[in-house]
Amino acid sequence: MRKLKEFTKYIMIAAVGGILDLLLFIVLHTYTDIHIQIVNLISMFTGITTNFILNYHFNFKADSKFFKRYFSFLTIGAVGFSIVSIFVFIFVQNLEWNAIFVKIGATMFATVIQYFLNRYISFRRYRA
Repeated sequence: MRKLKEFTKYIMIAAVGGILDLLLFIVLHTYTDIHIQIVNLISMFTGITTNFILNYHFNFKADSKFFKRYFSFLTIGAVGFSIVSIFVFIFVQNLEWNAIFVKIGATMFATVIQYFLNRYISFRRYRA
């Protein structure tokens, strides 16, 4: 039951970071000439950092190893970034699908993978 509650909180926090990520992606993609992969990097980094801070304090209630956990979370975020980037490359840049829909679908897929990696790596109990 605890893991289900933790997963639910993770998804809710991911939604906050995801909305921030998506809004920044839409604004930068729509109103700038920045390459779509750079836009994706900027928006995802912002979302990942937001998600880490919220998960650190409110979900996993960590109280130690902030920078070690953040580095781990960012590394796992790079896995998610890679997944989303591949989807964007294939479906937006090559097949010319709608960038926003691809971004949403790919982010949802990556979020589930990142939960399990973060649960068992970034927020495992570190020995003192």
